[in-house]
Amino acid sequence: MSRHDTIQPPQIMGRSAVILKVFDRVRKIAAKDVPVLIVGEAGTYREVVARAIHEHSPRHGGPFVPVNCSTIPAELARAELFGTGASPVGASSGQRGKIFDADGGTLFIENIAGLDASLVNDLTGIVREKEVRLNAHTAIRVDVRLIGTALDRPGIAMQGRTPGGVLKELGAVLIRIPPLRERKDDILPLVHYVVEETVRKFDTGPKELSKEAKEYLLGYDWPGNVRELEQMVKRATILSSGRRIEKKDLMIADIGSCSMREFLEEKLKRYLKEMIKLETCHLYDTIISEAERALIGILLRETGGNQVRAAKTLGINRNTLRSKIKQYKIRS
Repeated sequence: MSRHDTIQPPQIMGRSAVILKVFDRVRKIAAKDVPVLIVGEAGTYREVVARAIHEHSPRHGGPFVPVNCSTIPAELARAELFGTGASPVGASSGQRGKIFDADGGTLFIENIAGLDASLVNDLTGIVREKEVRLNAHTAIRVDVRLIGTALDRPGIAMQGRTPGGVLKELGAVLIRIPPLRERKDDILPLVHYVVEETVRKFDTGPKELSKEAKEYLLGYDWPGNVRELEQMVKRATILSSGRRIEKKDLMIADIGSCSMREFLEEKLKRYLKEMIKLETCHLYDTIISEAERALIGILLRETGGNQVRAAKTLGINRNTLRSKIKQYKIRS
């Protein structure tokens, strides 16, 4: 069997029929020296797919050079890619461009859809012509394969340009990584893999998921996809006491993975998907009252019914707390 006959997806990507189809496309594309656009939501590990393409291509012996344009201001992107100074390839004359570092290999650009259209056009020309023109008389030979990524956000353009538009500009072939919610068969195998790896790395002792924890994971929408799963399960494995990982361990890990604002926004987003279907539901009053009721109830339980401590923690006076307890009929 040759290097390009089959490509098994890495463990962290999954083994479902859906993801196997993605890697079948990776196998077909890897050997063809053409630009590639990988589209996927945040947390789908687009770079893992890009590295698989590189490692199974004729360029596997050359460099794989990643550039994350999400973290580079637009005005600095050209310098990052092409370098600065009279001779961009010379380290002594200025910043060396990443495109020259990738000579003979692959240049991987995260969020290529966020680049200026003229810059994408220049990159495409360089990939085709195999050279960078410094002026009318001087050109530098450079041989790179271009792989870019774009967020899978239907109807939302990056700087006024959709991934589809960038695809045409690059003349690239497309690989779409489906979100985790579209391949539920991968969830539990991925969870078990992360648990085993975490147990091995942190020497936590054997761990297993409770039935309730598995149901929670299968019912979760995974907006952060595989990366979110990996982070949540890893934290829960480390923090859980005893052998069993319970639902509460996962929920604590979920809260710890983001700010309070992000956590509430994500929870509300799921709730609102159903609520907006109703013409009138007094949404503001409902959410505020439910949040107050839950917050006060939890604090009273945690303080053993001590209203003075609960009021102090909430930052309200005791009379206001008493009024809320009566309003929501909370039993302390």
